[in-house]
Amino acid sequence: MTHVFSACRRLRRIMVLFVTAALTLSLSVTLTLTSAKHASASCAAGGFEGRWRSSDDRLSRIDVWPGEDCRLYAKAWSTCENNSTRDCSWGARPKELQATPDRNFRFFSYNWNNADEVLQVTLRDSAHLSVWDHTEYTSGRNVSFTVWMVKD
Repeated sequence: MTHVFSACRRLRRIMVLFVTAALTLSLSVTLTLTSAKHASASCAAGGFEGRWRSSDDRLSRIDVWPGEDCRLYAKAWSTCENNSTRDCSWGARPKELQATPDRNFRFFSYNWNNADEVLQVTLRDSAHLSVWDHTEYTSGRNVSFTVWMVKD
């Protein structure tokens, strides 16, 4: 009888140990995920993030969002040539929005087969951006224009 009682006690201790380990692991995962979510939210406090729209077909939209690495990423869009009710992305991959000493000024660029294009983004206020788009073609021709955008 003592042997059975001793085995039950050992089994109960092992079960308590496993339950404690499982609860500790679960709490650790929860805290890690919560911390990551708060860290991600804290990097999104720059004012640039969001969907920005203009009435200019050449640059109809810019999307800006924070990555998991707390860097800002952007994607430019133009009105589609074959369907003016849609926006067409400038590329499949997002571009990093480069920081500058001026907190309200950022830029990103695209390299095409016949040109290099830089978009300089200036945050005017919480609802307005201005974007200076400058394209240098391999032929030597340069084209620049400015677009005013509003937060969608």
